[in-house]
Amino acid sequence: MKKIALLSFAILLSFTIAAQEPTDTIKKPKIGLVLSGGGAKGLAHIGVLKVLEEAGIKPDIITGTSMGAIIGGLYAIGYSAEQLSTINTYADWNILLSDHLALDKIIMEEKYESRRYIVRIPIRNYKFKLPSGVIEGQQLENFFSSLTWPLPIQENFNNLSIPFHCMAVDLISGKTIEFESGDLVESIRASMSIPSIFSPQIIDTLLLVDGGVTKNFPVQQAIDMGADIIIGVYVGFEENVTQEDLFSLSEVLSRSTVIGGINDSREQMKKVDLLILPKLEEFSSADFVKAKKIELEGEMSAREKYDEIKKLADSLKVKEKHIERLYKNDSIKLNRIIVENPRFIKDDFVIGQSKLKEGDYITRSDVNKSIDRIYGTQYFSKVSYKLNKQTDQSYDLIFKIKERTRAFLNVGLRYDNQQGAGANINLTLRNYLIPSSHVLASFNFAENPAFRFELNKYIGNKLKHINYYFVNWYNDKLPFYFEGNDMGTYNRNYFDLGLGFKHSFTLNQQLGINFRFKKDRISPHQNLKTYMSVPNLEKYTIESWVYNAYYCLNTTDELYFPKKGVKLDFKYNYHFNPTAYYKKSDNLPITEELFTLDVKPYATHLFNANYYYSPFQFATLNIGATVSVTSDNNNLSSYSLIGGLHNDIRTNYIPFAGLSFGELATSNVAIIKSGINFKITSNIYLAVYGNIGFDANTRDDMITFIEKSSIKAYKTGYASGIRADLPIGPFQFLIGDNDFDGNARWYFSLGFPF
Repeated sequence: MKKIALLSFAILLSFTIAAQEPTDTIKKPKIGLVLSGGGAKGLAHIGVLKVLEEAGIKPDIITGTSMGAIIGGLYAIGYSAEQLSTINTYADWNILLSDHLALDKIIMEEKYESRRYIVRIPIRNYKFKLPSGVIEGQQLENFFSSLTWPLPIQENFNNLSIPFHCMAVDLISGKTIEFESGDLVESIRASMSIPSIFSPQIIDTLLLVDGGVTKNFPVQQAIDMGADIIIGVYVGFEENVTQEDLFSLSEVLSRSTVIGGINDSREQMKKVDLLILPKLEEFSSADFVKAKKIELEGEMSAREKYDEIKKLADSLKVKEKHIERLYKNDSIKLNRIIVENPRFIKDDFVIGQSKLKEGDYITRSDVNKSIDRIYGTQYFSKVSYKLNKQTDQSYDLIFKIKERTRAFLNVGLRYDNQQGAGANINLTLRNYLIPSSHVLASFNFAENPAFRFELNKYIGNKLKHINYYFVNWYNDKLPFYFEGNDMGTYNRNYFDLGLGFKHSFTLNQQLGINFRFKKDRISPHQNLKTYMSVPNLEKYTIESWVYNAYYCLNTTDELYFPKKGVKLDFKYNYHFNPTAYYKKSDNLPITEELFTLDVKPYATHLFNANYYYSPFQFATLNIGATVSVTSDNNNLSSYSLIGGLHNDIRTNYIPFAGLSFGELATSNVAIIKSGINFKITSNIYLAVYGNIGFDANTRDDMITFIEKSSIKAYKTGYASGIRADLPIGPFQFLIGDNDFDGNARWYFSLGFPF
C-alpha cells in the first residue's frame, strides 16, 4: 500500500505543478493485472474481474499463465467479466476437457469403434509408445477459437484491446517462453498444457507445456511491459502442504512438475501492490464441476479488499471505459485454405473433408463444422485452425493438423452373465502399408470367442467410396428349450468372409453391398440333455453364398447412452446355392454318415429402427421397432434368435427384454420396444424397458427344436434396473420378466462389448 499511496501523492502533485499544461501531456500510472494458473481454481479470476469493474478499474496490461492466460486473454480482446461469467455458466467442462466427439460427427466406418476399449496404446516403429498426455485438447482449443473468432494472427499482442502476454515452457531447451505475438489461441493452449494431462503444444521447433512449471505468476513480465501498479490474483498451489497430502502418484507428480513455479511465485508476490488470494482450500485444480462456486469465491475474496481497490481507482481518477471487441464480424471472405504439418495424409484430403471453398464467405459455424468433419474421420488426434488476415480484407484459413498414430493396440474388458468374461484385443492400422486404408483385427478371448477382420480401402479424397474385405467368426452357446424346459445349450460356430462396396452419403448414412461365403454349424454342448425326439440335431451344418445389400442411418450422439438421434438399419440377404446336412449321431444305429437336406435359395430381411429423445434433462426416451422376415425356408441358420440385452456384433441376434440371450427362435417376427433412462447422477441412470413381440410363423412342419422355442401369437417382456456410463465401459444390472413362463431373468454386464 505504500507504493499506491506514494503514487497517489505523485499524481496529485503532478496535477498541481502542471495545472497550466495540457492534460494530454500528463502520464498516468499503468495498472498491470497478473493472473496465475491453478486449473479450475483459476475460474476465481472471473469473480475478481467483476469486482474490479465495479470499482472502476480497467487494467492497462494483463499477463497470465495457464487458466490465468485463458481468462486474461479473453478479457484482453474485449470480453467483459459478465460475459466471461456467462461462458463459465454454460460451458460443459466435462466435454471441453476431453477429446470426446459426439457420435453423429464421426464417419460411419468409425462409429462402432469409437468407444470399445479401455486402453489405447500407440505403436511407433514397431514399439509400444505411451501417449504424451491424456488429453490432446481438441474440444478446448476449438472452443477458444470460437470465442476469439475471427481474431487473426497478431504481429504484437500489445495491439489487442488490452496488451497481453502469457507464459509457457519449452521442454527441449527448458526455457520459459513469453508469448507476445502469433496466434492467441495457440499461445493460450501452450500456456495451459499441464504435463501428463495435456499433450505438449508444438509451435515451430518448440515443444511447450504449462508455464506454471517455472513461471506461474508472471509479475515481472507485467512490469517489463510498463506496468506501474500491479494487481495480482494468485490461485496457485497451496503453501501448507503436508506429507499426508502427497501419497498418491498423481499428487507427487503434480507437485514435482510445478515446484519451480511455486518458488518463483513466492518471489513475484513481493512485487505486487495489491494481492488477492481467493480462499479456495476446499477446491482442487480439477473441480470444474464446481466452476460457479469457485467464481463466487473469487468475487467474495475481492470484495474483502474492495475498499483498497476502490481507493486505488479513485486515486488514479479512473474513468470507466467500455472495451470494444476488436473483431466482431461473423462472416469473412475465405482467401486460401492451407494445411499445416501434413505427414502421411495429403492436403487435398483435409480440404475435401472441410467442404469449404476458396472465395466463399464463411462463418464461425462453417469452420466449426469443417473441423468436426475432419476430426470425425479419426485420422487425426487434433485438428485446429487459425486465421491470417490479408491486405484485401480476406483471410487465409490455416488448418493445423496432428495425425493420429497409424498403428494402435487396443484392449477392452467385459463380463456378462449371459456370455461370460472376455478380453477384446484389437489392432487398428490407418494408412499403414496400404495407402488410404483402415484395417482392424479384433479377437475376443472369452468363453464364447470371436474374431473379426476388416480392410477398408478408400477411393477418392472424401472417404465416400470404399472397397472392403472382411472375415467374421464366432462361437456361441445357444440355449435349447424342450416343451418349456431348459435342456442345456448348443454350440453355434459361425464363419463368413467376403468383399463389398460402401458409399457414404454423409457422416451419418451409408449404402453398401457385399458378396460373402457363409458357414454355420450347430452342435450339442456336453451339458445338453438328449431326447429320442430330437436325435438328428447333432452337428447340423449349412453353407451358402450370400448377396447382401444394406442401408444404415445413425444420427445418435452417443454409442451406449444416446440422448438424441435416430438409428435405422435395413439389411437384405439373398442366400443362393445353400447346402444343409446333419452329421450322424453316435448314439443312434444310423448307417448313413451324412443326412443332406433339400434347402432352396431363400432371402432374409431385417429392419431395425430406434428413436431417442430427451424431453427433460433428467430423462431420455427410446422407442423402436424390429422386423425380421425370412422367405420360404426351413433351416436353422435363417432364424432370428430372440432374447437378452446384448450389444455386440452378431448375425440375426435380436434383443428382447424379459428373455435370456437367444432363448427363442423364429423365422418371422415383429417387435415393438420402448424404454426410458432417468438420470440419477451425471453418468448413472435408472432404466426401464418394455417390448412386445409378434410371431408371423405359419408353417407347422419345422423340427421340434424350433417349434418349441418359437414365439406364439405375441409375447411381452420388460426389465428395469441401474445402468451407468463408466470409464471401464457401460454397466448394467437389470431384472426382467415376461408372460412366456413368468420366470424372472437378470442381466449383468460391465465393460465394452465385442
